[in-house]
Amino acid sequence: MKFTLATIAAAVAFLPMIEAHLSMVNPGVYTGGDPLPPLAEDGSNFPCAVSSFSSDGEGPTLNPGQGGEILLKGTAVHSGGSCQVSITYDQPPNKNSAWKVMKSFQGGCPIEVNGNLQVPAGGPLANIIPPLGYTVPTGLPAGKATIAWTWFNKSGNREMYMRCHKATIGGNGNKEAYDALPDMFVANIQTTTCKIPEGISVKFPNPGSQVQGTGDGSPTGDCGSKGGSAPPPKTGDSPSPPPPPPPPVISSTTTSPPPTGGACSAGQTKCGGGTWSMCTHGAWVNMGPLASGTDCSSIGKRSIRFSAAHMAKKAI
Repeated sequence: MKFTLATIAAAVAFLPMIEAHLSMVNPGVYTGGDPLPPLAEDGSNFPCAVSSFSSDGEGPTLNPGQGGEILLKGTAVHSGGSCQVSITYDQPPNKNSAWKVMKSFQGGCPIEVNGNLQVPAGGPLANIIPPLGYTVPTGLPAGKATIAWTWFNKSGNREMYMRCHKATIGGNGNKEAYDALPDMFVANIQTTTCKIPEGISVKFPNPGSQVQGTGDGSPTGDCGSKGGSAPPPKTGDSPSPPPPPPPPVISSTTTSPPPTGGACSAGQTKCGGGTWSMCTHGAWVNMGPLASGTDCSSIGKRSIRFSAAHMAKKAI
């Protein structure tokens, strides 16, 4: 094939497009096309923005209490923004996987720049963004896992980016430490009403204990009761919440409370309107409301004994 100046110029012009979207270069990364897109607005390529979960290896072994890093390349950094590093013990993950946040970067992620990076002299393949470091939380259980980088860009379309790689967690922790981590924040896709306005580095409602930066704006919409939107819902019908317990039923033989005062014989009782009275010292004394689960018939059947001092107090 003969290369002309025109074909060479066209190829060079196309290089920035190939590497425009940010891609992950960690060992064990899930691949799904080049360039990798943001998450689809309808959430159809959640998680990880791939159509299949092929990978180039098994990924690193990460031990709780030690460091890990996210490695990215590309030029379309969209003025930075905010991002998170999260973990799930599903490998590969799926739409129902539970993602837990290990570290939040609020601003300057993946790099602090106005607009996009310029293509360096060596071409876009030579551009490597500085690593994003984090510490694997102590106490996590051992096992196969997936590490995700999620990103909410500051400028450009309102999107959510997600890149993932395989990993193995060492140690001998427990699931309680994993469950205690915050949920991964989700926004800008149709599975949630949570949105990130353009021009801000979002301050995550629940960033977790590892936080870098302060952010300069808040999300809008329903962003979840725990401060992070829930992942896309599980398939099938959601169970209905249990109905509230019914109020206690109090039976009565009359529609008005028993009278107080008037002559009576000691030990007599009267009941109605949810309250009851007892005769003491020849006069009716109102004893207050019926206990839950009782009715007027039970008042007449049971034997009720009170001390003279108690009855005297009620009579005052």
